[in-house]
Amino acid sequence: MSSASAGRMLARGIGPFLLSASLLAVSPAFAAAPAAGDAAAPADDAATDAEPGEIMIVARKRSENAQQVPIPVTVITPVELTRQNLVNFTNFQNKFPSFSVFLTNPKQLNLGIRGIGNNGFNTDGIDGSVGIFVDGVYTGRQGMVSNDFNDIADVELLRGPQGTLFGKNTTAGAVIINTLKPSFTWGASGEATYGNYDFKEVKASVTGPLIDDKLAVRISGFYSKRDGTYTNLYNGGDQNGRQGSGVRAQLLATPTDDLSVRLIYTHGRQSFPTISPVILSIFNPAALQARMTAAGYTLLTSNAKDRFVNIDSALNAQTKTDSGSGQIDYHLGSLGDLTSITAYNTWSCFTNNDNDFTQLDAINDYGSCNKEHQFSQELRLATPKDMPIEATFGGFLSRQRLQVDSRFRFGAQYNIFAANPSATLFPNVAGRTWAQGAYATRLQGTKFQSQAVFHTDTDALFGNVSWHPDAARRLSIDAGLRYTWEDRTQIYNGSVVANPGALTQAQLNALSPSTANAQIGVVDAGLKDRSLSGEAGVNYKVTPSVFLYGKYARGNKSAGFNLLAYNASNPDTSVGSAISLGAQQTVKGETADNFEAGIKTSFFDHKVVFNLTAFHTKVKNYQANQSLGAGAAIRFLANVGSLTSKGIEAEMETWLAPGLHTKSFLAYDDARYSSFHNSACPGQSTALTCDITGRTVAWAPKWTGDFTIDYTHPITETVKGYGLFDVNYRSKQNYTITLDPTAEGKGYALASVRAGVLLMDDKLELQGWVENLFNKAYFINLLGSTRATGVIQGYPGNPRTYGGTVRFHF
Repeated sequence: MSSASAGRMLARGIGPFLLSASLLAVSPAFAAAPAAGDAAAPADDAATDAEPGEIMIVARKRSENAQQVPIPVTVITPVELTRQNLVNFTNFQNKFPSFSVFLTNPKQLNLGIRGIGNNGFNTDGIDGSVGIFVDGVYTGRQGMVSNDFNDIADVELLRGPQGTLFGKNTTAGAVIINTLKPSFTWGASGEATYGNYDFKEVKASVTGPLIDDKLAVRISGFYSKRDGTYTNLYNGGDQNGRQGSGVRAQLLATPTDDLSVRLIYTHGRQSFPTISPVILSIFNPAALQARMTAAGYTLLTSNAKDRFVNIDSALNAQTKTDSGSGQIDYHLGSLGDLTSITAYNTWSCFTNNDNDFTQLDAINDYGSCNKEHQFSQELRLATPKDMPIEATFGGFLSRQRLQVDSRFRFGAQYNIFAANPSATLFPNVAGRTWAQGAYATRLQGTKFQSQAVFHTDTDALFGNVSWHPDAARRLSIDAGLRYTWEDRTQIYNGSVVANPGALTQAQLNALSPSTANAQIGVVDAGLKDRSLSGEAGVNYKVTPSVFLYGKYARGNKSAGFNLLAYNASNPDTSVGSAISLGAQQTVKGETADNFEAGIKTSFFDHKVVFNLTAFHTKVKNYQANQSLGAGAAIRFLANVGSLTSKGIEAEMETWLAPGLHTKSFLAYDDARYSSFHNSACPGQSTALTCDITGRTVAWAPKWTGDFTIDYTHPITETVKGYGLFDVNYRSKQNYTITLDPTAEGKGYALASVRAGVLLMDDKLELQGWVENLFNKAYFINLLGSTRATGVIQGYPGNPRTYGGTVRFHF
């Protein structure tokens, strides 16, 4: 950090952050849910099933009953995490209303809430609309938490703009992941799972005191591996496997009753060894199919059920995470509680793709690899609870450096995969055309490479105050403000690093548009973004079991950059078209204005909980990821005039009989582009611009729902049996910003069942499980019509999987 930056921070009142700068920081946890023994002793501040209908959360930076917090929040508890083996965001998607997850490889994770934030590819230069906080630490790139999680105490989804209580501002909401703390009582847990597709997973955790009541330790780890679920006809192998491992070590020191220090170190590795989309159909004109047929090849098409691919080169995507954190909590008596969280994260990913996705040797080495370094510091003071005025004040800073390395190498059969980019620059040679291989030898091995470096400096001050004017504390008037300073820079350099065929510069320029993120060009840009956001609301406890709330909140998502060079240094002829559609080197920040009202209730001595929320959100300058039609590879970010999302979310949980538990939600979300007159058109259209104002937003199913019933019953005095059935539903949705008709996926419902026995006073558990019980064929992502090839691609979801799990704890 420069002296100028330090001076600027001090001028803004953030100097106290330096008090704890010697501590280390955290990033994501790894592996899966805690074992039953861990769930029985969760983290001090994390959510826990205190009693039916009473879930404690930390959504407002203090432990509170979820039923008396004026935020629409959904909690996945320790028991649910363990019994249902919920381990990553793909699983969490099914348990949260109005929540969407875009994940095709470990680098590329995008989250959306109520139709806001899910932007697909090309998001390196912008922040996510959904903030992710692991043990209080903001994760700068959403791909940093594409992994599985381990030792979780709970997961909380907060819907709507968040910023007056959090380190980073958000427009759509926040996900809070709390992991289990070290315990001053010795304990251990373990788990082993085996399933079809050679699925193997092992987890272990141990915790206990090093010094009684003063110093405790917790160490946990996992390993997981599964073979692919697609069949590769090229070699008879499988595609779309997954592998991951991680270790997490913690120390908790409590030298006095008023002081605690928690240190966390996380080490993780993840790999998708063979991920690939499936070619579903061919849009007329079938350019690629015709060229392959002429060359003696057959272009394979498949579907969501069969999942056939035909690929001749390896695909791989890997991530590495090493991070640490330090949290200091100090009780100041009547002044309240002071909390400092210092964090440092490193995250990198490497991808290697056979990017023609066929048996051709056309694009055998393509990748876009990230390296992220992030330092963050948060300091906040929370006044005592149960007072006429309760307040939280704090500050936040982060320093991020993201490096994006992209490469693209042409293979010996690129002439079959792609049409001639220029008949003038690549004329016939000795009677041979481009398609007949006139330039195949010269083109083979030609390599383009780019490096983009983004720096993001964020400083913020925030505060939130609740005033209880009545002595009974039934009425609360809430208000919060946040001011954010953000400085960003981008340096991009794309060039040709190998030209074995001595192609001319003009010929290389003509090939550049085909090289995706590795195009020729230069960028040296910067921006300053300043924003004021806040919220105001009123809530009232009608009775101890009925809670009403209403509020307005404004959230801001900062400005950002397009990855590629959108200037004269880029020879891509599509750049001009993209600029005419709103593409610039910089992208304006988003502003979200959200109104919501809700009621939280419980009945029959807390045996039934029912919550209802109505919301209306308008996002201005929504950052949308677009791509020009099938004839071009260029993708760009541009601002949509506005997006409007409105709907209702209903949630219910019951404990109507001993051992019987149900949990469900049903959410309706009508998210539409309320002003989008200048959209790029899908590949099937010959028009330059399309007006999609009034149409449903991408990745925004109107209906999402889930129902889980879990019943446990004693078999003998020492043995219990249980059964669980879960079904979740998502209505149809489109998977492209431009609403390509070939990228509209049908609605689907997925069911799962679990049955098990608990032995030895619940210390040993044996479970059998089936996911996707009815073997439903469905898509997790559709790409629509792509490139000049005319092919339409998609990613099918997992077929039926089944297996058994053994868990123990003591």
